[in-house]
Amino acid sequence: MAIITFLSDFGWHDHYVAAVKAKILSLSPNANIVDITHNIELCNVSHAAHVLGAVFRDFPQGTVHLIAVNSKSDEEKYIALKLEEHYFIGPDNGMYSLLSNRNPSVIVELQKDPSIALNFPEKNILANAAVALASGRALYDIGKQLTNINQLRGRDYKTSTNEITGKVIHIDHYGNLITNIKLDVFNKIGNARQANIKIGSYNIIGITEGYMRKDKGDCLCIFNSLGLLEILMIQSNASKLLNIRIDSLITVKFSPALED
Repeated sequence: MAIITFLSDFGWHDHYVAAVKAKILSLSPNANIVDITHNIELCNVSHAAHVLGAVFRDFPQGTVHLIAVNSKSDEEKYIALKLEEHYFIGPDNGMYSLLSNRNPSVIVELQKDPSIALNFPEKNILANAAVALASGRALYDIGKQLTNINQLRGRDYKTSTNEITGKVIHIDHYGNLITNIKLDVFNKIGNARQANIKIGSYNIIGITEGYMRKDKGDCLCIFNSLGLLEILMIQSNASKLLNIRIDSLITVKFSPALED
């Protein structure tokens, strides 16, 4: 049986996470359920997409990812799709377009059984579909084929000869600032030139390869394991100390190229 991951904005204070997992285990007692997180900001689809996009490829192909974010009970369409050889189940909220540059190979709309209460669709619809797919059933066995689903557009960055302008797209548990500036874009525009990174009123010179020997409070720029530019402060919260929020601008300016 395939792994089932579970991501939601339920938090841990109530019974909701346990109820969905109990339903899965009642249908398949040997199910392998991995909690990605249940601390997604309430109804924040972009946050959910960033977290899931950062980790889903680390799971084996064929893994089933159950997403419970931005659900609206019977007003919402629920879908299942196959993307990069992984299965995703959740509301049609547009987040799947933020996970990958590729298009899903198959999309189906999950059918709602009128005899089942729809006030907890994550338990009564999504859990059933997750078990079915993890057990080897085909997408066409659990829903009707769709050709179009909702799409969301990711945050854009802008480039010029000597500059990249991006945005903070995520602030992690430590207060580190993850931006949408990618390593390949940085290398292409920068072409090995010195970089001056400005965020808020703070300026940082150059990219640091590591930070283990840095002092507490030092502010650094690194490229993280996702290949995204990240600003952090050693043993400190960069978001709070620099007063930076989601969508704050970050500017990378490169030294002008020397003329031959």
